[in-house]
Amino acid sequence: MEKKEYKDILDICSSQESVHEDIFKNHDDNMWWPLKVTDYRKRLLIAGLSTRISYNMIRSYQKVIDNLDSFSYDEIKNMSEEQIKEIIKGLGLSNTRYKYISSMINFIEQHAEDLIKLPNEELVELIAKNVSGASYKVAQCCVLYMRGYYESGIMPVDSGMKDVELPCLGFPTYKTAIGHDYLRKELETLTKDLDLEDIIEKNRYSDLNIPNTSNATWWSHLVLIYYKRHFCNKHKPEECPLAKAGIKVLCKCKK
Repeated sequence: MEKKEYKDILDICSSQESVHEDIFKNHDDNMWWPLKVTDYRKRLLIAGLSTRISYNMIRSYQKVIDNLDSFSYDEIKNMSEEQIKEIIKGLGLSNTRYKYISSMINFIEQHAEDLIKLPNEELVELIAKNVSGASYKVAQCCVLYMRGYYESGIMPVDSGMKDVELPCLGFPTYKTAIGHDYLRKELETLTKDLDLEDIIEKNRYSDLNIPNTSNATWWSHLVLIYYKRHFCNKHKPEECPLAKAGIKVLCKCKK
């Protein structure tokens, strides 16, 4: 995909009112990955808990995060399985989520220097292959939250983006989990050095804390993720604003 076509897609997607509303709710301080959690090790634990948390679950999720954040990382590290499961029980999937937390704690203890020194590519790969329940999708979120919304430069790709939204726009289709990372890298390359200042101003995003409009990775990620939520997830290609605007789409959302 050419950068101009990609920019046109971001323009149309970000101009939708429902997308605009959700981005303003979650750009400067994301509800799933809140800034009040400052210990990067706790951020790594929380990033894995954020998976399979819908808008309907967000209040329960925030209560769990507040509870977890009231303890230091070392206190969490020394908790029993029962204590951790008691804290996270409101999220469901307690066994799976506990296995992730336990595995991530072991990973943090074994790779303390790697977490600081490794470049994104290597760290995503290391987490995906060594932390229970992480895979590439969660590993991307871990690195983003740990290193910062914009500081990381990471653009996570979830399953809906990998399987529906991005193939619909002409990106390659991948059947395996590593496709999450191939597509992430492609999006980051397209976004790097792409001047989005005119779109950000025209579509009323200037009040957001976007440090560099020529590398607006976090904003661009949110544009795509919320367009997917409000349009691709409806499985009604006839209502797709991109298609109506003349963008060539492959209607992968059609049931």
